[in-house]
Amino acid sequence: MGRGNQNRKLAWLLVAGWAGLTWAGAQTKELKYLAAPGASVSLANDVGPVTVRYTEGHKIVVKSKANSNKVEVDAEQKGNRFEIRTHILQPGSEEEQKVEYEIFLPAKVGITVRANSGPIRVKGLRGSEVILEGDSSPVEVHEVDAGGQHLHVRTVSGNITLGNIANAHMEIRSLSGDVSLENVSGPKVQVTTTQGDIRYQGLFGSNGEYSLISHSGDINVALPEGASVDMMAESVEGSADNDFPLQRKQHSSFLPHQGRSFSGTSHSGSSSVQLSSFSGKIRVKKQ
Repeated sequence: MGRGNQNRKLAWLLVAGWAGLTWAGAQTKELKYLAAPGASVSLANDVGPVTVRYTEGHKIVVKSKANSNKVEVDAEQKGNRFEIRTHILQPGSEEEQKVEYEIFLPAKVGITVRANSGPIRVKGLRGSEVILEGDSSPVEVHEVDAGGQHLHVRTVSGNITLGNIANAHMEIRSLSGDVSLENVSGPKVQVTTTQGDIRYQGLFGSNGEYSLISHSGDINVALPEGASVDMMAESVEGSADNDFPLQRKQHSSFLPHQGRSFSGTSHSGSSSVQLSSFSGKIRVKKQ
């Protein structure tokens, strides 16, 4: 079958897939899209959870469930970009405007999710660029091997939880949400909050640059004995306590202040770690 026929057949399947089923006020739809190299999915959803998971093969699968006929799901393809948006047709309660999404992505397909209040959950992706933005939406990302791609997460008040993430260029930002990281590693990891607390547990994988910065929130770090770090920690008006064995540097441009800052290395110091707060407490301990 020629490429033109394949494309026409695929387009027909997409239209047919979006026909969906409707019962008891709920509208469910399913879309299957054959992913080309460099494909990406963009999703905007005001109310309702969004779940993104890995799938083998080359097809993107998007499932949606709208709670009422006061909202609809729009889909548009622009080359290798596939845009999905919840469209509000008429005023209604938050429950009536709720749409649940479940997305399955093959390897090396990017995803951007923007949500207001529904939780965003991502699990198991491989080699995908991931951008997640939410207002009060909590965000959870687990078991991701980014393959050197970027992972950007931004929230206003939603808490952010990251676990078992490798090979990612990470930028994590929240205004008042807490950020929790466990076994997270990458060549560059930057976490910034204004009022939220930051918690990190793990090795700070080798040869990475890690920056954990909070204005008024606390920073808590738990390191296993084998962690190889070159660490500098400072709280301008708060406190900084260390219970992890660090060796003092022979030459350092950083002058520690008792109770507010410290620095040192462990093992070969293969990863650079900077902990910084203006008025929050910094605590580093042995795991």
